[in-house]
Amino acid sequence: MRLSTIPLELYIAWRYIKANIKQSFIVMLAVGIGVALIIFIPSVNMSFYDRMLNRAVEKSPHIVVTREMKTRERNTQLLRERYPKAEDVRLSDKTLNRKRNILAYRTVMEQLLDIPGMASAAPFVQENVIAVRGSKVMGGTLQGIVPELEQQISKVADDMEEGSLSDLQGNRVILGWRLADELGVDIGSRIQLVTSQGNRSFKVIGTLNSGLYQKDYGTILTDLNAAQKLLGMSNEVTGIGLKVEDVYNADKTARLIHNMYGFKAESWMEQNKLLLDELQSFRVIIGFIDFMIVFAAASSITSILIMIVSSKSREIGIMKAMGTSQWQIIRLFMIQAIFLSLLGAAFGILGGFGIIELYNATPYARAETAYGFSMEPAQIDPGFTLMAVIYAMISSFLASFIPAWQAGRLNPVEAINK
Repeated sequence: MRLSTIPLELYIAWRYIKANIKQSFIVMLAVGIGVALIIFIPSVNMSFYDRMLNRAVEKSPHIVVTREMKTRERNTQLLRERYPKAEDVRLSDKTLNRKRNILAYRTVMEQLLDIPGMASAAPFVQENVIAVRGSKVMGGTLQGIVPELEQQISKVADDMEEGSLSDLQGNRVILGWRLADELGVDIGSRIQLVTSQGNRSFKVIGTLNSGLYQKDYGTILTDLNAAQKLLGMSNEVTGIGLKVEDVYNADKTARLIHNMYGFKAESWMEQNKLLLDELQSFRVIIGFIDFMIVFAAASSITSILIMIVSSKSREIGIMKAMGTSQWQIIRLFMIQAIFLSLLGAAFGILGGFGIIELYNATPYARAETAYGFSMEPAQIDPGFTLMAVIYAMISSFLASFIPAWQAGRLNPVEAINK
């Protein structure tokens, strides 16, 4: 390719890059470090939050339907009816709501499944019980389920460590593996479950490993009918778990259920409000960190280009005196910044991937979290990679414009005489 075919500003920009190799290296290093950090920090943290959200969406009902009686409203109404003129009588009941079981739950399930967008439903009975094995006594949460229906809601079979969910019938139980370990029971052992309604002997047929500390330490799964008999319940359940086709529409569907049938309906968004709030706060923090990283990289680009403009002011004056336009001079310096940023971004992507791989090789990458489950290796997110490159290009463009504009406005006479 002949020199005459290369744009003047591109040719001179390349000459300046080679002539100022140290400054060029500093620009590439600043951009590369920024890109690597923008890739690494969100990838590690978002892997953690993504796992928690996946558990909330995939391993739990999207909506939990229960029945509550608003006892304060009921008692206030009764008080007014019985003592219409007793203005000084005050209601001292501080319990606003009391849990009630859902009666005729099969009919209720049919009604709920008729709602548009509803995928599946599963009834459950839930109560705190005491598990006894010899001299060992442990508290736990009894959950009576219909195995084939519950699998559609919480995919509990995927968490089975030993045994089979399909064998859960009659007086049989599946225990969280930590609870089984504390009780010292194996497959085939028998335990006593004690409630306020009495006690009954159950055979252990499996263990559950959900990866969540509290769930593995306290879960006791049994057949729905067996749980109802143990708790002295008839054709009633504690609640109904629901899956919807559009998980982001769960909140709207929950409100619809409450308005139509009067049940208390909590979506996964309500149940995980704290997690979602933390995630939103984290996104704000990450955005601020990214801004500071970009600002630091942009500052280095601006400072170095100002130094180059100052040192090359005489050459710039000569070029302008020979007919080089102001916008050609501006493009000259902006091309330098963008080219160096592209190279820096490429090295930054490689560096970000390398840091993530090093992180995954450390024990911390698989450490147990405060939420009771183990961390998983961080995954490289293409979205964060693209965002890092875009940030680098935008910051380079903006950071180079000020010194480039300064160079373009140089007075050729003053610049040559300096």
